[in-house]
Amino acid sequence: MQQLEMRARRLVGILALAAAPLAASAQVAAPRGEPNCTYQTCALGLAPVWDGLTVVRGEPERRIATLGFFVPGDMSEVFKDDADALDAAREAVRIRRIGAIMTDAGLVLAATGLARALFQRDFDKLSGALTIAGGLSLGASIPVQFAADGYLSRAVWLYNRRYSR
Repeated sequence: MQQLEMRARRLVGILALAAAPLAASAQVAAPRGEPNCTYQTCALGLAPVWDGLTVVRGEPERRIATLGFFVPGDMSEVFKDDADALDAAREAVRIRRIGAIMTDAGLVLAATGLARALFQRDFDKLSGALTIAGGLSLGASIPVQFAADGYLSRAVWLYNRRYSR
């Protein structure tokens, strides 16, 4: 019994650590008045990270902002020089917040259902309902998260228009 309880506590701890968001990346303003600002040095791009999607700048892909899965932060500073890109970025954050609520709730519900079943050594109706509700919430959050990624991609594209020839 003690060993099962220890395993359950470890599982809950691991799930809690996996759900904890990383600190938001520092947001750096776009370079202004740089005479040699080219697509290669200043254009924005996207890079996947374990907790979301990161906006990177230039060939070195310097991280300047992250749209997190668990706690999305404000990205206004990155896109403030382009009104259309700023609108798309704000929409990405708005949609991501909805997805984050669904994701976070799903993780909590599923972890609660599993932990309850482990502690009681019985997968009763309540444990099953909590686990299923958590899984459904996580599954429903996926298209919402992808929609936010789409808006962020659009914001990057709109921002990078300035470098077209």
